[in-house]
Amino acid sequence: MLASLLLVASAVDAGLLRGSGILSRRFGGEKQSVDFVLGGLEGRWEGSPAANSTTHFYQDALLDHFANELGDAQHWSQRFYVDDSHWGGEGYPVFLYIGGEGPQGPVSPRLFMYELATEHRALILALEHRYYGESRPVPDMSTANLKYLTSHQALGDLARFVQYIKSFHPGGPPDTASTPPLSLQASPKRSSFVVFGGSYPGNLAAWLKLKYPSLIEGSVSSSAPVFAEYNFEQYASVVGFALGYPLIGGTQECYDIVAKGTEQLRSLVESTSPMGTSEAIPDALKPCTTINDELDLSTYEATVFGAFQGVVQYNLEGRPPYVSDVCAEITNASHATALDALASAVSLVLFDGEPKCLPSSFAQDAISGLANESFSAAGCDLDCASMRQWIYQSCNEFGYFQTTTGNVSNPFSSLKSVNLANAGQAVCQRAYGITDYASPAKNDLGLAANTAYGARELSSSNITVVNGNSDPWHSLGIVNSTDPFFNSGDAGSSFPQAVTPSESIVEIDGTAHCRDMYASGVFGEDPDPISWAHAVIRQNVARYVSA
Repeated sequence: MLASLLLVASAVDAGLLRGSGILSRRFGGEKQSVDFVLGGLEGRWEGSPAANSTTHFYQDALLDHFANELGDAQHWSQRFYVDDSHWGGEGYPVFLYIGGEGPQGPVSPRLFMYELATEHRALILALEHRYYGESRPVPDMSTANLKYLTSHQALGDLARFVQYIKSFHPGGPPDTASTPPLSLQASPKRSSFVVFGGSYPGNLAAWLKLKYPSLIEGSVSSSAPVFAEYNFEQYASVVGFALGYPLIGGTQECYDIVAKGTEQLRSLVESTSPMGTSEAIPDALKPCTTINDELDLSTYEATVFGAFQGVVQYNLEGRPPYVSDVCAEITNASHATALDALASAVSLVLFDGEPKCLPSSFAQDAISGLANESFSAAGCDLDCASMRQWIYQSCNEFGYFQTTTGNVSNPFSSLKSVNLANAGQAVCQRAYGITDYASPAKNDLGLAANTAYGARELSSSNITVVNGNSDPWHSLGIVNSTDPFFNSGDAGSSFPQAVTPSESIVEIDGTAHCRDMYASGVFGEDPDPISWAHAVIRQNVARYVSA
């Protein structure tokens, strides 16, 4: 999600900015976070599919689950995957992996969900989210056609799909709802269903149990930002926390140098006209194009911020550099100034140490890709573009715009142009032609998404909520009351955190985004906090399937 992630990812090739795939997690994400990391482990983007997984298209998906008249029903084709290689058959559970803001592939054996599925002899399913990948309910992505791209419609898709799977009978008439036809050894009608999702799909996993409680027995919701917030200023604060957290290789000195370096950079950039033309700017921090106005400046500063966002959000997941590497570079005594240290760190993260210029055109680097209303060519599979879709969802429902200018302390506060007007409002106006855009949908209680789902008060059952305290997104999630970001951003809202007895909070010390979703030992020997979290999740899933 956001500001900087959005502003650099649309125009910068993943090969140019080393971190762009990672950095583009929320705004501009061409890959989902878990898929990206798995791709690094496998030497390819999409990760390792299950050997026996089959691909299908559900032809009976509904365009609008809330149409007022029966005659309004329009159908489309939604991609899903089936892996029955471990399924015990009738009465054994079904595990459903929820796709999110990017193309969805088969469930990888490197996921903890897959590990649990083998233990419980579960049928493994994955459903791709509408408008992403090859699942396209409309011919193009004009702003008018994006009106069916909502979390409510996505939940309707999930509910309809679960009902379809439950209705399957191997001895009945041939399946005509899917292409190729679904073929299972037994009926899943008596099976317990458990859903899994991380980040935005983590929201969907929790909300499915909330909105359709009779369809599934349990939900594992990882790194889910269930509190929708237009101005997501806490993100920068958690990045700062991580840079100063000794457990993961951060230090107070690292934090302080980043803060001083960004202050020096801002002063230097503003010292010339046009901005950013000073010869004193280090090569790794020079803008690629002329900074003509505040929006161009926000694009440039967001790129600098984004270098640190990606490192922290996926710390110790996949390939380095990690927080410890970046802080070691920043605190290296060879740097004459904090600005030099900042430049060296940005070069390490984005360019493998070979300095190149930084994107600095709002029109070209932030908007041009977002304004493209065409889907990727059919057959793009796991390389389909997804930026326009996700930014629309954020503009329309959730906000999540990561800024550096909030009241919460962070080392990037000198990058003042990464503010809500530039990184949020202007993007939504320019990319979708919404001239009067002010914020995501609201009502008298705040953002409508929080009213619809209860934000941090899910009021449901059998939901395991998992977060890492070094993940910037945990500040919008359901966390321990001792966490500094407990009820973060919630001042004056009607949705303070509350959990039911059967909802379980699992907060993992020192871990980043969706870390719990990976199978045991994927990154080497698991640290004790991960082993503990996996044990809790394993225990809860066992309870769900035996209910």
